[in-house]
Amino acid sequence: MRWTLLESATKTISKMMQKVIGVAAANAPNALFTTAVVSIVQVVCGIGVVKAQRKSLFPSASQVLGSCLFGLFAFISTILSFLVFVYNGDIGVNTFIITLSIIPGAFIDWIFFKHSLKARQWLAIAVAILAGYAVLGFPSLSEALAQPVWVWMSLGITISVAINQGITQKVKAVDAFVKNFWGGFTTLVCAVIGLAIFGSLHLLTDFSLGKLWIVGALCGFVVVGMWAFNLLSYKGGATIALKKLVMNGSYLITAMIGGVIFFGEQLTLGKIMGILFFFGAFVLMDKTTWEFTASLFRKKAVANSR
Repeated sequence: MRWTLLESATKTISKMMQKVIGVAAANAPNALFTTAVVSIVQVVCGIGVVKAQRKSLFPSASQVLGSCLFGLFAFISTILSFLVFVYNGDIGVNTFIITLSIIPGAFIDWIFFKHSLKARQWLAIAVAILAGYAVLGFPSLSEALAQPVWVWMSLGITISVAINQGITQKVKAVDAFVKNFWGGFTTLVCAVIGLAIFGSLHLLTDFSLGKLWIVGALCGFVVVGMWAFNLLSYKGGATIALKKLVMNGSYLITAMIGGVIFFGEQLTLGKIMGILFFFGAFVLMDKTTWEFTASLFRKKAVANSR
């Protein structure tokens, strides 16, 4: 539980840093530059841990390719995460929309891994859509279609996160730091290509961007801590169901509260309702969480009958 809560805390800190970076970056080239800085930290830490463990950076062609694909979609998620806040995005709403990756994730499971969707999971999708509708403030159809650009970017992150869940499932045998070395390397290459397209490669040697260098590097180290706490929670005996429930719930709530406290965002009735609906959708969607939650109710029922 301790490691899971620390992982949740690092995810929330990372989200806060993304907003700081997004506001400071102010444009796409600067956001690409900061993505490159984050990736450099990931690559250095990844290769350092792999070499310290005396493991190979080339376990197999499929694992390296899968890790690189993971990095490609991680690049999309990262650059969009910064751009969301360049366009004045709301941390709470952005975090919530991203957690709804359980919806495209379920379809990826169904289509590519032949994990059929049960009636309970179709209900979860409906509840999750209702949760998103609540968080956005119950908009009319015309209002929904006219959402700010950062909302659509958040949906793009949701899809890329779900795709990476599928990639992770496909290459789950790869070492976490090998995956993150190749993923970080791919993200770095994409960021450099993006800077070249904008004619902004000079930013990589522009040390006047001190704030972006520092916050980007710190964000990279926070991500490394996130990986470590994730591994330590399982080594400490965490069950997948309990970890997912605690992880998603605490991350969503702390990110939303952090946005209110540190950035003056509004805590609306729709956000509160959205969180409650999300918990219901998540429990219904995830098989292990559903079984874990059902077992708690069964134990309580047995205890009350005695």
